[in-house]
Amino acid sequence: MQAATIELLEELGAADRLIAQGRVLDQLRFTDAGRTLVRVVFDRIASRYRFALAVPQSTTERVLAERLAELGGTVERELEAESVQAVPGGYRVGGHHADGIPFAVTARFVVGADGAHSMVRSAMGLDFPGETYQQQFLLADIALTGRPCADNEAVICTSPRGVVVVGRIPNGTYRLVATMPPGARIPQHPDRAQIGRLLTERGIDAEPAADPVWASRFRVHHRAAARFRRGGLLLCGDAAHIHSPAAGQGMNTGMADAYDLAGRLAAVTSGAADPSVLDGYDQERRAAATAVLAFTDRMTRVASLRSAPARALRNLGLRTLTRIPAARAAITLQVTGLARSPLRHRTEQPLSPTVTRRIAWARSRST
Repeated sequence: MQAATIELLEELGAADRLIAQGRVLDQLRFTDAGRTLVRVVFDRIASRYRFALAVPQSTTERVLAERLAELGGTVERELEAESVQAVPGGYRVGGHHADGIPFAVTARFVVGADGAHSMVRSAMGLDFPGETYQQQFLLADIALTGRPCADNEAVICTSPRGVVVVGRIPNGTYRLVATMPPGARIPQHPDRAQIGRLLTERGIDAEPAADPVWASRFRVHHRAAARFRRGGLLLCGDAAHIHSPAAGQGMNTGMADAYDLAGRLAAVTSGAADPSVLDGYDQERRAAATAVLAFTDRMTRVASLRSAPARALRNLGLRTLTRIPAARAAITLQVTGLARSPLRHRTEQPLSPTVTRRIAWARSRST
């Protein structure tokens, strides 16, 4: 979780309890064949939160659900939405409960936060253009011997055999995300032996100390919908954009989408702003998503270089670029998400957790 997202959660009254259950990461290190090339420290970013937070997604969901319950809201689970149809005054969403009982909900607005295979996006008649990266990715949470990284850092380890991103998570295990060759035969759930071979061949001085707590393989896409709004139907998160996991931007960008959209919907449904304020969501968050896609794509391709001359040129460029203060600041703003934060585009007023302030902000955007 990046600094920009922690700022959003501060305004919602959930930041402190998440920080208490996470691990603070205040620097990012880039290595090649075991040698440190660049170290980016977050000690000068323009935020109260000069760090990223390693926290399991399950913990994030639990904390947000608890905060929602405190505010009188609930989340209904084990329902599958299967259709969206326009009806007078809004839309009808139909589907089934896990036990097969049908349900239907009618609403003025429908937000599709339903992932890469979004049913809402299909109902909007939108394609999902882009491409799929050739390489596969392996993800694992596993206990390791040695210390492949300090407890307060994430490390991008590059080598001729591929990339491994390593960081320690609150339960003491390490989270690994690794690129794998396009033709590699990888089981759906990689085991201890395979992860051990991967660490050895990529020059990471650590070995598995136990079987993985959790491990999987996946493919990565690079896609964005042409628009995030059509009438009262809107897209958010992976339903609107998906990209490489480089620099940990996926969940953070989706949460920024949700925060921005929630404020605008509060203003419209309360009568404080005209529905045209939702056009700003389409324009601004699609621009943010496009920037994230470009940034993560560049990072993925640069980190994945395999030939010796290309890697040498990249390493020289990284060392040179990050010695320039302005360049270091620009990189940090991208990694932390602060360059695209909805809070950084609001009127210049102190932050507040109240819906009233968010409605006032949305009203200012519609004038």
